Amino acid sequence: MKSTAQKLILLSFVLALIAAGTIFLYLQSLKAPKETTKEITVLVAAETIPSRTLISKKMITEIKVPDNSIFGDYIKDSSKIMGKYAKETILKDEGFHIDKLLDKDGNELSLKIDSDYRAISISVTGDSGVSDLLKPGDYVDIITYIAEKKEGSQVVRPDEAKIVLQNIKLLAVDKQLTSEDKAIDKTTDKDKAVTNFLVTLSIPKAEVEKLVLAESIGSIKLALRPLKDDTTTTTTEGTTWEELNMSANSGKAATSNQENNLVASNQENSAGNIITSENNSKESYKSYTVKPGDTLKKISRKFYGDAKKYTSIKEANHIKNENLISPGKVLKIPILQ
Repeated sequence: MKSTAQKLILLSFVLALIAAGTIFLYLQSLKAPKETTKEITVLVAAETIPSRTLISKKMITEIKVPDNSIFGDYIKDSSKIMGKYAKETILKDEGFHIDKLLDKDGNELSLKIDSDYRAISISVTGDSGVSDLLKPGDYVDIITYIAEKKEGSQVVRPDEAKIVLQNIKLLAVDKQLTSEDKAIDKTTDKDKAVTNFLVTLSIPKAEVEKLVLAESIGSIKLALRPLKDDTTTTTTEGTTWEELNMSANSGKAATSNQENNLVASNQENSAGNIITSENNSKESYKSYTVKPGDTLKKISRKFYGDAKKYTSIKEANHIKNENLISPGKVLKIPILQ
């Protein structure tokens, strides 16, 4: 009995020591100063920023985060973020990393396209692409040549050359995006120049279809515009073989009018020279080759400025049905006094 009491006393003493030690440690912890975690300020997205979006000041906000190595790559200077594009979607509260940003003046083709324009590439050669001397940033006019088309022996579409687009910006030559970029070596293994190359053009989106059609049904040439700031455009109706020949011969007709009148008397000059009537009077004509979509009234408006004078053309060409004029037919257009 006495032995049991001694054991209980000893156990109580041990428990008392443990409790005292625990209380002592607790009291010591209350006296120890609390450790403070160092924080830093980082910049994060104030909202979700879709890719290809120009980043503005309102899209950036500051937050406090622990000074941890995981935040070391975050950009901390807003001037290095504003004015750049998001290369990919940046989520709200996500930090800005340099590899997710695109410089506004960087070599990204999509950043060089103005609003309402589209980039489209066409294949040209040395002789159709200004002897391979074109550089990114140049401006060109685009000319298409469409060959004559016949249905049987009848010409339904004459040879024609026409300026289809003007003042078009050249975005790239092959993969050369700036004039400072190193041009791609265009030589073969036999050190012969490669004639074909690609040019990428900035085309108004409303004109893209026109360029695609022109390239598909005809051939294209580029005409380099001057370096000076010249944005003027010229309205043209295209040139046919007959009109080209008429222009070439007009000088000869002016210098030897009497001789030409004798030769041309009682003839219809399909080349487009001025010709005299059968009785060799002062009445004279010009020639015109009918184009698809032409009507006598439309031709009358073109030459006289008045659609109602179409009857003069009808009578001069002995046309019975004014609605039946075939493309390719050469008409005499009376020169009205």
